[in-house]
Amino acid sequence: MDEQQKVSADVEKAFEQGVGMIQPAEGQPAPGAQDGNAGAGVSGEELDTIVEQALDSEAPEAARSVGVRNAVEQFNALEVDDKLAVLYYLYEAMGESVTPAAPGAADIELTTAFFGEFNALTDGDTQLEAMRALVRCEDNTLGREYGKLSENNKLVIWYLLAERMGDDVIGMPDDYQLGDLGQQNLVHVKELDFEQQITFLRDVVNPMGHDPIERAV
Repeated sequence: MDEQQKVSADVEKAFEQGVGMIQPAEGQPAPGAQDGNAGAGVSGEELDTIVEQALDSEAPEAARSVGVRNAVEQFNALEVDDKLAVLYYLYEAMGESVTPAAPGAADIELTTAFFGEFNALTDGDTQLEAMRALVRCEDNTLGREYGKLSENNKLVIWYLLAERMGDDVIGMPDDYQLGDLGQQNLVHVKELDFEQQITFLRDVVNPMGHDPIERAV
């Protein structure tokens, strides 16, 4: 099985069972490996500290390696629906790793206005179009509410959307096939270390929506 076939199987497993797709870079311990619970998400003080440091400040340039920049450029070249799919698969795989730091790194109250607008969209097709519009950086009410937020809150927005997909937010179609470029993008992100993966997510979600003049802190 080649690398693209493997990641295709991994993302399908992540979609169907919520199993983490992203593996640590070579030579790095898997999350939870120290306590015999590998693959069950981040646990332990050391990993929590890494997540907090990654989310609690501007992404350090040290984390913006050539690999991160290449992965971001590759993501930006994807079709809109493939971008949404990549975000979903990554959050499905990393969600449990991101959430321990999220409450301390982001002001959840600042997302209220965004979700006040989004939650009014009860039709699945309308929700999908709204998410597509965010990715396309369209200037609309939802995009402006998103654009006011900090990088950390934007990370939280997409985590919460991914968490709700298939419940009260339209989910991935059962027959959806991620394109070759999207699969290649997932392969590249998987090869990054954990902090670089967080930096990748920050760099791709931050420009989305429409950036107004005034920004919430």
